Amino acid sequence: MKSDPNMLKLCVMGEGGVGKTTLANRILTGVFNPATKMTIGIDFHLFQMQILDPRTSDENLLPISLAIWDFGGEDRFRFMLPRFVKGANGGLLLFDLTRYSTTKYLKEWLNIWNENAEPHTPLFLVASKHDKINPTSQNMIEVQINELKKSLNIQKHFLISSKSGFMVDTLIDSIAKDMWLFKNNIKISLTE
Repeated sequence: MKSDPNMLKLCVMGEGGVGKTTLANRILTGVFNPATKMTIGIDFHLFQMQILDPRTSDENLLPISLAIWDFGGEDRFRFMLPRFVKGANGGLLLFDLTRYSTTKYLKEWLNIWNENAEPHTPLFLVASKHDKINPTSQNMIEVQINELKKSLNIQKHFLISSKSGFMVDTLIDSIAKDMWLFKNNIKISLTE
């Protein structure tokens, strides 16, 4: 039985408190919910969206069913995550811009990803809580993110704010497009 080319599995990973659940809620509802609770294990959501068909230059839209797997960030849930990464078409690896310590375990998350996802499955580095940073520190943050991308060997990154909505739609459109291309064996560009 052939799988639906427009059904995509997205894993959202990172330490506890970096904004994974808040991001998932923002994607699903379009609004910020400050009253999220800790994810116990994994939460699953289905989001219907459309992307421009990347194979054409016209305005042809593809309907996408995006299954969002929101992984609990606490260490005690990590043992169950490898089996849930299997079959993923893409992933978002989050850290909190206001707590640089949340980058400490990114390599551990990346190892879970690399050991269980198919090679070359799209994975984006996502810096959350952009609304809380001082605009004058933007250049320093970009340098730090570029260093992280290089050390993790991740090609694409986004700075987002689930509170303001900054870059959330662009992030989801971009990852969904790369996931669709990957799932359908269409070569993609790995540059931003």
